[in-house]
Amino acid sequence: RELNMRIGELAGISGVAASTLRFYESNGLLPAPRRAGNGYRDYPEDTLERIGMIRLAQSLGFNLEQIRKVMSSRGSDGSHELIMLGLQGRLEEIEQLQAKLAEQRAGILEMLERMQGSSGTGECVQLANVLSTLHPTRAQGG
Repeated sequence: RELNMRIGELAGISGVAASTLRFYESNGLLPAPRRAGNGYRDYPEDTLERIGMIRLAQSLGFNLEQIRKVMSSRGSDGSHELIMLGLQGRLEEIEQLQAKLAEQRAGILEMLERMQGSSGTGECVQLANVLSTLHPTRAQGG
């Protein structure tokens, strides 16, 4: 016999708020559960696995549309390839973001160094001057 849970039980076990479960359901991430005679949602036990997959995908930075696409393809012939493509695409996004953050970090470190070097002279370093020496093309509008 399959174990079924009401929304409050599912929320407690999964650690996901009941409102979030309803949101997932209304957005196609969770299939609509059966309704008991009193109208309560009656979720099958395998819903826990699906919630776990949604939360894992979110923790990896996937948006709900991407998650919905993969969840709707589960069990189809192309689902493995779709998941692999999604993971590879997300990895590329992360690598681009890391490169951009590394560039920003280097700029901030250089700015801090310049500002610390000028603080002992009693001169006030204007941010625009510092930025123009760090990134001359940006200061000139390019």
